[in-house]
Amino acid sequence: MHAAPPFPPPGLRRRALLGLGALGLWPGAAPGLPARPLQFPRDHGSHPELRTEWWYITGHAEAAGRQWGFQVTLFGSRVDATQGLRSAFAAKQLLFAHAALTDVRGRRLLHDQ
Repeated sequence: MHAAPPFPPPGLRRRALLGLGALGLWPGAAPGLPARPLQFPRDHGSHPELRTEWWYITGHAEAAGRQWGFQVTLFGSRVDATQGLRSAFAAKQLLFAHAALTDVRGRRLLHDQ
């Protein structure tokens, strides 16, 4: 894990917002699903018709008398070129993850991808 710098670099917020906005211009990027009631078990898992989807796991814990915060984000990204393949081994989705751990007493944020 890597320790985060004490302050974000100048201009980071602006660059992040511009980058996120540009994702909407990506060729073939479908809009999100139309509003609909949740239906389980269908909505427990991924939605392959979406280009990108993510899930968050967040919480806090106490261990050895210390407080910790944690966050894990899992990302799934559809691979359009393989959607028509019938092989069970075709990579139809790429998976990525980001994790962070906060040491409350030590005032440190550790993160990795």
